[in-house]
Amino acid sequence: MTKFCLQTAFITGRSRPGNVALSPMQRIFIESLSTIGPVTVNFPWTPQPEPFMTTGLLRASVNNTLEYLNSRRPAFVQRYREAAIELLEAAEHTLLLSGSCGLELFNNLQLPMSLMPRVSIFAYGPVARRRPDCRHLLVQGQQDLISRFWFSQADESIACGHMDYLQCSELVTLCKGFINKIHERNG
Repeated sequence: MTKFCLQTAFITGRSRPGNVALSPMQRIFIESLSTIGPVTVNFPWTPQPEPFMTTGLLRASVNNTLEYLNSRRPAFVQRYREAAIELLEAAEHTLLLSGSCGLELFNNLQLPMSLMPRVSIFAYGPVARRRPDCRHLLVQGQQDLISRFWFSQADESIACGHMDYLQCSELVTLCKGFINKIHERNG
């Protein structure tokens, strides 16, 4: 019997458009999951020669808001849908680590329903108009008023605010538990 292969990747809003390198905290988080196939860049999963660059909070907030709004336009689907399909078809199963508006980005990609059994979403601090059409877990910080505006009821609650999920040890524990359920389901 072959071992089930789980690919992991981040899908979050881009605080600095054009730079999809993972932040140091994202790298630490994804490496702590010990999965076989981590994708080492963020959405839209294109090669990134430059290192991660920090962005001020105000500028990052504006950029993420614009990406959230622009993801509702047909141009977003035309630009990113094929890259998402390619990523998902490259693995037996993909776990998307969705921070903040990443869930809205995923929903707006309008991916084929035939791919939904091959993707699971671990959404922390979710900002989206609806839940995704695939297996998912919504995690919300008890002090995260931004996410609470979008989802009054999450699946799990942890002690953090909107900006500090990846530093919360509870998040790693919940994600590893979710990964175990994915493995059990896919044997």
